[in-house]
Amino acid sequence: MSKYKLSVIIPTFNTGVFLHESLGSIINQSIGFENVEVILVDDKSSDPLTLSIIDDYVSKYSNIKVIYLEENSGFPGRPRNVGINASTSDYVIVMDHDDSYEIDAFEHLYNTITKENADVVICNFNQVFKDGSIPFKSLFGDVSSIKVENIEENKKLLQIPAAIWTRLFRKSFLKKHNIRFLEGMLAEDVYVGVNSLLNAKGIVYLNSYYGYNYKTRDTDEDKSTIHIRNKKYIDAILNGFLNISSMIEEQNKEKYSDDIFKPHLTSWLYTIVLSNTNKEERKQLFKKASTLYKKRYVDDPYFKGRYNKLVNYIQNNQFDQAVNESIKLKSIEENMNVKLVNEIKENNKLINKTKNKFKKSLKKIFKN
Repeated sequence: MSKYKLSVIIPTFNTGVFLHESLGSIINQSIGFENVEVILVDDKSSDPLTLSIIDDYVSKYSNIKVIYLEENSGFPGRPRNVGINASTSDYVIVMDHDDSYEIDAFEHLYNTITKENADVVICNFNQVFKDGSIPFKSLFGDVSSIKVENIEENKKLLQIPAAIWTRLFRKSFLKKHNIRFLEGMLAEDVYVGVNSLLNAKGIVYLNSYYGYNYKTRDTDEDKSTIHIRNKKYIDAILNGFLNISSMIEEQNKEKYSDDIFKPHLTSWLYTIVLSNTNKEERKQLFKKASTLYKKRYVDDPYFKGRYNKLVNYIQNNQFDQAVNESIKLKSIEENMNVKLVNEIKENNKLINKTKNKFKKSLKKIFKN
């Protein structure tokens, strides 16, 4: 029996100083750091700072271990699989190397998964931007939590973000169903998220608990993987979706297709629209995706019909028209993103103003 309650797997690659915040949030967990096994899997970092930081933590804490891959895999799937295989506890969770957990996240997730005897427990997350943060807007509104024996009881759970770092798994469940991250491509998190929900016996979604802080780095100087919008990465996401399509066919679970693909296929087009891919690259991507979109596409109301024309062109093999439509959409989306950033800034100003008023009120109370 393992001496740890859970294992957290963190792939690293030229992470630098971000790793301090990530590991700091784990070391300070209310569950007790002695109950947590941390496995860093370095994907052949070339940055001396990252390697030095890893060495420092490994030498200081006996429950922080590191595995150095001999070759760079290019994507998170292989490091995550290696880390899970090396873990010794009964429950596992994966983390991105530049994010952080709330101080009671592991305690909350672990207590829930053991109490409910579930295969997977999921929490919600905050989106952290340069100018502030906002809680992810849940599909389930103000519902505190959702507990089901299997996905048939609430298919809508397949529409929540993959957000694999919010999911604590029973390790024996992953092994039993041979649930592994896709390697050599992206959407590897969606693949595991979907595969696990389709096969789990006991699923708990802690809708009102925000246990993870997801850092959205999207500037020219500092981009997280999800915001690298070149053909290689966009194609890698598409490859992941094609694998998910094949997986649900093999498991005879195509009845869940709409719920699985609804949150993802319009978002993939959004990524192309905002990318710097040229016309020929866009055309190639649309051609490759056409069969998937004919078979699996479901309109996502979040985008309010903006992509209907583009999807229609792709489904009808009108790829030149699809390219032109995607270029038109780019300016629309960029303008909307500017408005969103300004809204976040204004919201944070109001929050800070309220905090300052509250502090002043407290001072007056204590003076009296």
